[in-house]
Amino acid sequence: MKLVVAGNPTLDIIYTATGVYKRYGGPIYYAALALRALGAEVEVMGVASPDDVEKLGRIFAEMGVRPRLFESDFTTTFELDYRTRPRSVKLLKKPSRGIGRVAGDIVILSPVYDELKSAEVDARIVVADLQGYLRSQSPLPRADLVHFSIDDIQLTLRELVHFAERWPRVVYTLGEEGAYVLFDGSIYHINSAEVSTDDTTGSGDVFLAVLTYFHLVKGLDILSATCEASMYVAGFLLTRQIVRHEFNCVKRVVPMTQF
Repeated sequence: MKLVVAGNPTLDIIYTATGVYKRYGGPIYYAALALRALGAEVEVMGVASPDDVEKLGRIFAEMGVRPRLFESDFTTTFELDYRTRPRSVKLLKKPSRGIGRVAGDIVILSPVYDELKSAEVDARIVVADLQGYLRSQSPLPRADLVHFSIDDIQLTLRELVHFAERWPRVVYTLGEEGAYVLFDGSIYHINSAEVSTDDTTGSGDVFLAVLTYFHLVKGLDILSATCEASMYVAGFLLTRQIVRHEFNCVKRVVPMTQF
């Protein structure tokens, strides 16, 4: 079963309390790291400058990932500032072309901005991260499973329930406060590990990749898969590697009376 992750790679300039860092990133990079560590067959799609297409192509190939990278004028470049809460994000550059078509058994649509707004999608199962759609105010995608975070949009429980009605399964992550999982007319809360870190770059991408793998490839129920994703994110934040950090993951029903 082939998993395809679509979205532009990025060049991230990261500000934390301990310094400034510059590195490649983007959902296709972090998701590929996670999926390959779990043993999945992965293809990534994105657009970047000619120099970065060459460099990233080598990086992905060394990871055992099939890259389908297309050349354009720029690589998407962001400033990410973790000295504020929630983090501040500033788009510095983006390529002038988007991604035209995405096809695979399971497709993860994970744009960093508007590169997928006109994409044709051909897949048995579609998973979407809303980060780029919300940033660019692009039309929201049709999908079987959707993820977004409190960094992307801040919602009350009542607003979340209304917003999530358009998709069958939704996971809304809250950082240290855990996550809400909505499906079949019910809402659950799952806690997070207590991890202290200044830089959470890539954690949402790792989360969605692991969730997709355990829920849609391995067949775990969505709550157990969310716990697995949370454990791998904890390991990633502690080590910047794809490792599982076990903690007591508690699944709690949120009574409808709360909203």
